[in-house]
Amino acid sequence: MVLLTLLAIVTVAIIGQRSLFGVVILSGIYSFLMASVLIVLDAVDVAMTEASVGAGVSLVVLLATLHL
Repeated sequence: MVLLTLLAIVTVAIIGQRSLFGVVILSGIYSFLMASVLIVLDAVDVAMTEASVGAGVSLVVLLATLHL
């Protein structure tokens, strides 16, 4: 229940965020929390994919895009 509450809080924070950098960082946090929820649901393979793609690769690509 705590993880779902944190997901809702991060979602509201993303909606209210004014800077793109903040949105990118919060989306990485959201991906990490979603991977944690998937681990609790015993979907470890999906959680590892979410962690590597969602929180890893996507975050790096979006930060590189903001840098350019």
